[in-house]
Amino acid sequence: MMPKYSSAKDMPDNLKNPTAFIAWEHVRGVFVQELGDDKEGWVFWPCVHFQDDTWHPLAKDGDITKARQICASLSAIHDKPIQDWTRPAPPGLTLASTREQISNYLKGTKEWLETTHPEPSPLWGAGWEYTDHLFLDGFTHFEFEEEMRAMHKTALEVFGGMEPSKLKAGLAIVKEQATRRWSLLHAANIKPDPKPEEVA
Repeated sequence: MMPKYSSAKDMPDNLKNPTAFIAWEHVRGVFVQELGDDKEGWVFWPCVHFQDDTWHPLAKDGDITKARQICASLSAIHDKPIQDWTRPAPPGLTLASTREQISNYLKGTKEWLETTHPEPSPLWGAGWEYTDHLFLDGFTHFEFEEEMRAMHKTALEVFGGMEPSKLKAGLAIVKEQATRRWSLLHAANIKPDPKPEEVA
């Protein structure tokens, strides 16, 4: 009889068909995990998330379409939720103002930098607050870079009294996460057409 695993801690890495060896009653859900970057190339794995908060890849083809198809199929078969942070965050999760998004994120970064607490986990993949709405609006790479420059200027105005080294570290975190998220969205999704400008 084939063993059934209830934790990724017990699963061997060389299983040819991991889904056949999973005790699905001990699974929280499935998700798409992104790896790599623009330089090394993006890789996407369908993964299983167990109740003990461990996870295991279900395939390593690396293709985003295959990863999503596997997750969708397993979700339907086993009635488990899917998390796919490689897709743009739903518009309802974003704030109305880009400046508000930047300001709120930097406030959280400031609090983290001034304490010994670890950085909190992102709600929708690191960088979504100030990146995904630009992607959905069809912004170009140049327009995205303009937003990053505006963010930098806003941060200096809002947090000018902050210790320079901590402000610099906070801005580096924001830029790194935003740039990575921006690249990821383009690697994993078809970019929407730019929205027509509203007629005054």
